[in-house]
Amino acid sequence: MVSETEFSELVEAVQMSIYQNLENAWKEDRLDEYLHQIGLNNLAPNKKAPAWDEAMQNGKIIIFGEAAIKDREILASVASQGISKDRVELHIEYSELKHFDFGKLRYNSDYRLILVGPMPHSTKDKGEHSSVISMMEQEEGFTKIVRLTSNGQLKMTKSNIKEAIREAVASGYLAVG
Repeated sequence: MVSETEFSELVEAVQMSIYQNLENAWKEDRLDEYLHQIGLNNLAPNKKAPAWDEAMQNGKIIIFGEAAIKDREILASVASQGISKDRVELHIEYSELKHFDFGKLRYNSDYRLILVGPMPHSTKDKGEHSSVISMMEQEEGFTKIVRLTSNGQLKMTKSNIKEAIREAVASGYLAVG
């Protein structure tokens, strides 16, 4: 049994953690995603996207990371969610990932969603960040980043690709087609 003091300290620690995560999600413009993740999507503020943002809903999805599944399985997973294969760009080869120019994605309205799986830590353009994923998440000018995880680790699977696309479509962030 937890004492009243221990419980009080636990509540304080949980509140602080949730507050910090909520603040980070707000700063990264992923408040809806975070609230959905913790089961509080009913609290997400309703906001109308600007017209230019709505136009970008038909943008491309770019997928990075080493994949244990075949290209055609990735494309089939995306297509199963109503997204045309023509809107998907794959970069899943280790050597390509190490030298990819991630800077070209900054302020690039062609891309609507970036899905990332396991990637080399030492890549071009990561700067002082621990990884290029962190760089894209923390710096301005990159579209929405979704980490593809399984059991807390970066891993690209058919199911987590489908789920990421399904959530983006359900939230109105990504248009089918």
